[in-house]
Amino acid sequence: MSTTTASLPTEVKEARLERTRARPFVKWAGGKRSLISEIMRRLPASIDEREYWEPFVGGGALFFALENRIRQAHLSDVNQDLVLTYNMVRKEPEKVIALLAEHERRHHDRHYYYTVRSRDKSPDPIEAAARFIYLNKTCYNGLYRVNRQGQFNVPRGSYKNPTICDEDNLHAASEALKKAKMIVRDFSSIKPGDGDFVYCDPPYDGTFAGYASDGFADHDQNRLRDAALRWHDIGAHVMISNSDTPLVRDLYDGCDPFVIREVAAPRNINSNGNGRGPTSELIITTYGGIPG
Repeated sequence: MSTTTASLPTEVKEARLERTRARPFVKWAGGKRSLISEIMRRLPASIDEREYWEPFVGGGALFFALENRIRQAHLSDVNQDLVLTYNMVRKEPEKVIALLAEHERRHHDRHYYYTVRSRDKSPDPIEAAARFIYLNKTCYNGLYRVNRQGQFNVPRGSYKNPTICDEDNLHAASEALKKAKMIVRDFSSIKPGDGDFVYCDPPYDGTFAGYASDGFADHDQNRLRDAALRWHDIGAHVMISNSDTPLVRDLYDGCDPFVIREVAAPRNINSNGNGRGPTSELIITTYGGIPG
């Protein structure tokens, strides 16, 4: 069981933060931790000088990997519960940690997960954030899925000893997020400036898209391509990750200024174990860079 650091001396907390590099504190289908090296080597040269935009933040793997190079970040998503959780971790990490420690203490009861899942989301944002992290860490496959009524409906995972309250990482994430603005919005409404970097990791074509009750359809993929063209015209540098499918190829292949590169990536969210394993993905940019 984790022990809260609320009563620890300031110098001890600062030492812990120095040892802990912030990393994603929620699991997210399609998260980019396994592709970070491929993405990092294809970043625009101006990443350190301009603002960073990520309108499909999910687990935020690239933001946390780049945090020490980012001056100002704009993180957003259409998932209201996710954005609320980011904001509470940023503003009230100690209170979120205290509630997560209680969830961790009670998780040994196999019925507890379903009791928490069945409750209506609390009007208290800190309780709602702790519930979100708890369910995310203990549900099947770390999958976030809602029904048409927007209710979380993933069954309990079979983990023997899940990490529910990673106290040091939550503190580190809170510090990293102090340079970020978090807001609920559709990707098309962001307004990057000349030279800014926009990274888009949308729900992939042909894969799971149940993060929101209305999903992410073919016309949304078209909207994303058109938005990327608008951002490019403003002068922003845009990178998009997506699956290697005929639809995505048709949208970007031969369409100036997009450059398409194939990368191999694991695919871990699949109800059939035989469907997991390496798969081809695309990294699409509006700027040049290294080949391959």
